[in-house]
Amino acid sequence: MKFQLAGLLLGVSVVAFAAAPLAESTFTEIIQDVNVVTASDKTVTPARKDATFKAPDLVRTGPDSRVELTAPDQTITRIGANTVFTFEPGERNLRLEQGSLLFSSPTGKGGGTIKNRGTAAAVLGTTLICTVLPDRSFKTLVLEGQGKVTLAGGRSIVLNAGEMVIVRPDGNDFGPVMIFNLQELASRLLLVAGFSRPLPSLPLLAAAIQVQTIQTAAGKGDRFTPWQVAAKGLDLNAEDAASSQKPSFLNLQNLGREAVSPSQP
Repeated sequence: MKFQLAGLLLGVSVVAFAAAPLAESTFTEIIQDVNVVTASDKTVTPARKDATFKAPDLVRTGPDSRVELTAPDQTITRIGANTVFTFEPGERNLRLEQGSLLFSSPTGKGGGTIKNRGTAAAVLGTTLICTVLPDRSFKTLVLEGQGKVTLAGGRSIVLNAGEMVIVRPDGNDFGPVMIFNLQELASRLLLVAGFSRPLPSLPLLAAAIQVQTIQTAAGKGDRFTPWQVAAKGLDLNAEDAASSQKPSFLNLQNLGREAVSPSQP
């Protein structure tokens, strides 16, 4: 898919067919300092669990804070610390002004477009993470499924599960595609493991980890980028932030879906 974006607009898109607009979601979990900024008069009020958040208001999180929103179609948006985020009215677009978010859209339910100053990526039925780095570059990591990141000028690349790319601050070029160890990284990330309920796409992530593990054991895997590089700009579990040891992650027997296939775009 190709996107025509006015001006320099960086984004990541998850697109399906004629999906309903993604203009509102319900706060399903709130951790620490999370506020809603009303678009009309900039009034700031604390976010409330089970309340509905609607475009074009903003969600703003403080340090050590995060929040989960669930749309009527079960699309999940998880927002990290020090993040400013909103939906755009009328479409399935999300705008990430700063910080990080995880976006997970069930296959066939719609998806959305994550924007921040300069690119677009098309994905269907996938879980990905986007973060704005301190130098204003924009990083996308695909946890399961497949993504297509497209620059404002039209040039694009496809990312598979376990791949990431950084779009440079001017939005005109990609850095190299890097391979990260899904199992090594995922449990360290608060956007994945820092909420009271499991991510609904966790079985698909587990299946992607199985595929990557098999490929690595068969000598077909590429050299992994250090997890510290992949995790830059993302919130980490406290016990993992100062440790380079690989933590335990998923016990597939506990997922109840031992024979899950990775999602397809």
